[in-house]
Amino acid sequence: MKPTPEPSQSTFGEMLEEVIDLSTGFGVAMMPVLLLAMPGIVLCVVLPAILLFALAAPLAVIGALIAGPFLLARRLRRRPRRPDRPPASRADSALRPARSAITPIR
Repeated sequence: MKPTPEPSQSTFGEMLEEVIDLSTGFGVAMMPVLLLAMPGIVLCVVLPAILLFALAAPLAVIGALIAGPFLLARRLRRRPRRPDRPPASRADSALRPARSAITPIR
């Protein structure tokens, strides 16, 4: 009786090729299932999303119409006021010393 030969060790490339072949075959075998699932995806995902958007859009517009004037008034109230005097000319700025961000050490 002859001893059975040991199978040769597979390389990483051969194993990867086998996995790619199997996944491709699985994808081809599942194509009819995906084709049958498309109406279910449309009914369960796409249509509810469209309906939710159709309900949310008018609510968002109404909310913007109600909150818009309040937010605009708040922004205008927080804006710094302009000084009453005109801005200094270049001749005036040459007479004044420049302010430094560094404070002297005493």
